[in-house]
Amino acid sequence: MATLADVLKAIKDLITVTEKVRDNTNMIVKLEEEVRGLKDEFRAFREESRLGDSELRGDIKELRGDIKAILNTLDVKEEMSALKIQLVEHIAASEKAKA
Repeated sequence: MATLADVLKAIKDLITVTEKVRDNTNMIVKLEEEVRGLKDEFRAFREESRLGDSELRGDIKELRGDIKAILNTLDVKEEMSALKIQLVEHIAASEKAKA
């Protein structure tokens, strides 16, 4: 039988995980906006300058590199999976504590 201290710890852990998920979600939204902005800037730049094919390919490659660097830095998929697992475990512990 779980003690009140166990239940309170499980609730505290659940709140911590929920806050981490919220922070990561906010980071993802900001990154998506940044990537969208980069794409819009690139399109505007391309239209204004009417770059030749070779210059355009170089810029596209650079843009892809920037996007990959952002995504690799966050490693979002792995963090979200780990947080989901923790959240499920804490919910299970809370449910078990209620029983």
